[in-house]
Order: sequence, then C-alpha cells, then structure tokens
Amino acid sequence: MKKLLPYLVLGLVLRLILIPVSLHPDLRAPYLAGFLVSKGEVLTFYDHISKLPRDHKWVQVYGDGQFNYPPLAYLVHGLYLKIVSPVFPWNTFWHLIDDIGSLRTDPGFASLMYFLKVPYLIADIIGLLILRKIVDAKHRFAASLLWIFNPINLYTSYLMGQQDIFIALFILLAYLKQSGIFLGIAAAFKPFPLLLLPFLGTTWRQKITAVVTGLVTYILIISPYLSSTAFKHYALLATQSDKPFYAKIMVSGSQYLPLFVVGLGLLFWFRFAKSDLLSPLLIFYAVTHFHPQWLVWASPLLILQVLKDRQKVVPVLVLLISYFLIIFSFDPSLNFGLLGINYSLQWLLTDYTVSLVRGVFAATALYIILK
Repeated sequence: MKKLLPYLVLGLVLRLILIPVSLHPDLRAPYLAGFLVSKGEVLTFYDHISKLPRDHKWVQVYGDGQFNYPPLAYLVHGLYLKIVSPVFPWNTFWHLIDDIGSLRTDPGFASLMYFLKVPYLIADIIGLLILRKIVDAKHRFAASLLWIFNPINLYTSYLMGQQDIFIALFILLAYLKQSGIFLGIAAAFKPFPLLLLPFLGTTWRQKITAVVTGLVTYILIISPYLSSTAFKHYALLATQSDKPFYAKIMVSGSQYLPLFVVGLGLLFWFRFAKSDLLSPLLIFYAVTHFHPQWLVWASPLLILQVLKDRQKVVPVLVLLISYFLIIFSFDPSLNFGLLGINYSLQWLLTDYTVSLVRGVFAATALYIILK
C-alpha cells in the first residue's frame, strides 16, 4: 500500500480538481428527489411534482416525469442530504434547482459541486477496495492504478456527476460474491442489471438461484412504491428501457429480430457453464445508442479482463477511443459544455462518421467477447 500512496494522492487531487469545474443538468433530479426524501417524503416523492399547481416552476422546468428511475437512485441521495443537512449550502442548492443557467456565477458554486459529488467519491473508494480484494496480490498494484485513473469513471462521476458508479459497485460485488442479491440492488438504481442475472453461476441451480434472489431483492425494494401513480407511469418502465431493442432486422412488415435479444440468447447458451457479466454488457453497448454514463457499469470488469489477458489491452483502448469520440458527437452539455465552454465537434463527428465509430466499437466489443 505504501507504494500505491503517491498515486492515491494524485488520483484524489485529480478528482478534487475535476469536481468544481463541471456542471451537468442531470445533477438536479436525484437531489431534488433526495431533498423531498430528506424532508419525510420517503414513499411519496414520486408524486410530488404531479400534485403541484400547473403553473408551479417545478412543473414548468421538470415536468411530472422527472423522477424516472427506481427508488434507490433517490433514496441514497435523500439519506446523504439528511446527514449533511446542517452544513449543506442550501442557498446555492436552490440556485441549482431554480436557475441552473446562472449557477456558475454563484460564489458557492464550487462548494456545492463538492457536496453533490462526494457520495460518488465514497463509492469510488469502496470500489477500489473491492477490486483489490478480487485480484491476486501480484495484480493489486496494477488493478489499483487502472481504477484510480479510469477515464470512464473520471468523466461520468466527476465531470457529469452521474450516480452510475453505484451500479458499477454492486455489479462488482455480484462478480465477487456470485450473488444475484447485488444485481437486484443495482437494478433498484436502474433496471438493466436484471438482465445480467442469468449470467451468474455455472449450473442451472446456481442460475435459477441468482435470478430468483435478484428479482426478489428488486421487488422488495420497489414494492412500497407500486401504489404510486407516477412511479408506475414513469419509473417502473423507464423511458430508456426500450433502447436496447432499437437495433433490429425486419422479418415481416410488422415483426423483427431484436439484435440485443439474439445476442443475449446466443451468449447464454455459449457461456452457460461460465459466469460472465462483462459479455452481456458489451453486447448491450454494441447494439445500443447508450448514454455515456452507462459504460462505467462495465469499467471494473474491463479492468479485470485486461489483468487476466494482456492481449486485450489494445482492444480495450480501441473501445475507450471510440467511446470518447462518440461522446464528442453528443450535445455540448455532455462534453465541452460541462466546463462552460460553448463549442462543439458535431461539425466533424457527423452521423455518418459516428456510425462508423460505433461500428468499430461494436466489432471490438464482439472480439473481446469471442476472445
């Protein structure tokens, strides 16, 4: 650990530099819901906005469906706000909620960013400890460096301020413990990890156990919210849940083969006797117009793959390069706009060129699976 200490300090300093220079609008939703939770609306926060007068500012800015993820995405932030409430910069927080466009001019901007992103730093540190527990002693130093300087995590957690590091953390725990319970918890942030359940275990008994325990865990967490109209309408079947099924091959005028389902099915049978959480994630990314933060789910598993097989270093680097090229093709709020810079590379990264990049990404992802 003494050998690693300078890199830990450097990694921490890097994170502390990134946190206060960036701002993304998605920071608002989990913390607005978290505020409601911290004030006692633990079971009713999903319906709060829909019950406001139609001329209320929150209705105009956010809409009734702003809270469109499962409950842990908001309960964790509510618990955190409850703990730090006495020292939290509430005036700047309300500036964020009510007028994000001028937030950078608020003298408390940097302080607020530190407060809002600290939970992701805590999850980041826990992830490092879990990763070191998984790998052999001879690989711990290399694994630690790859985690500390993981560019996907640095971008999603500290520039975008997205909470997907929690999902990565529970996927890593599921990998370590081979338990569907952790995937059920991960799905209570965003539902996709439920599709990973059949890929735990190496026998029918183990796979069925993983599926049952994962589903039961997920259902227990969301069950208190099934009476909420807003939860059922906006969060139970989130608006992003159909993204994996866009890529398709038409077999008739109205029926099609969803490539994601075909890929998952083939993978299940080819890898039946092997517990494998990375491959279904790579299939998902290969055929989906994925959101940038979603790739962090697989980042610790990619680290483990590189440590296991050094021949995968180059393919993983190609994935990273493709990933960041795709990011620069997005709306500026996901790249230069995070730093308050009014610039875009969309003139260069057109739909045609980005489609080619996505093709390279998909081919490389499939190569890693087959390899």
